[in-house]
Amino acid sequence: MARIHSGALIVAALLLGCDARSSSDSAQTPAVQASPSTQATADAAGVNKVLDPMGFADERVRLAYDAAKEYAHVLEQIYCYCHCKKNIGHRALVECFETDHASNCDVCMNEAMIAARMTKDGKTPQEIQKAIDAYYAG
Repeated sequence: MARIHSGALIVAALLLGCDARSSSDSAQTPAVQASPSTQATADAAGVNKVLDPMGFADERVRLAYDAAKEYAHVLEQIYCYCHCKKNIGHRALVECFETDHASNCDVCMNEAMIAARMTKDGKTPQEIQKAIDAYYAG
């Protein structure tokens, strides 16, 4: 039963989708062929550089930044499907939250919330990445 509940939460969160700023980029991108690499080093998450969630007025943004701050070590291992690796040079999802970039990107915020929920459910970063990959591959 918990497995269905977690899956439903993932699907519900991901169905929120991209906003107009990120959907035009994803519409031009072909389907994902394999899990992308985050290129994170073992000690990359040593210093938590996620911005203070209280610096944002929007509650949804604050929740996403709070999740990113708490689970930065997990987000360090997650590829972000807003294509920031290609467009901005980010190595992992956590970097989206080290600036205000994620505050304007539903993809980043959704992935952070999914990672937080799945981590609380005992999932590994690899399991979380697989779930995110499966969504964006389809």
